[in-house]
Amino acid sequence: MKKENLDRLFATARRAGAEGTPFIPAGFAEGVLRQYRQRVQENRAFFRASILSIATALIILGTVLGINFDPSNASGSDEQESTVEMAYALWDSVGN
Repeated sequence: MKKENLDRLFATARRAGAEGTPFIPAGFAEGVLRQYRQRVQENRAFFRASILSIATALIILGTVLGINFDPSNASGSDEQESTVEMAYALWDSVGN
């Protein structure tokens, strides 16, 4: 339901209260409920997208900082290439 239609329905509802006999146009409550549910659904989608982007950023940050989640694979720092050098190698290989 468009905002103009909703404004028109609200205006009709206000006029109905002034006339003495309350009259709400057909479909008014359904339209308001439908708009509310749509907003709730949009808010949920935005929240999910926010959580997904934060999780992705944390994974990328963990990868760049070289966090090792497998402690059995830990070897000396002399044998490992530094994280900065790995990042530069990856960055240069894609043509940047």
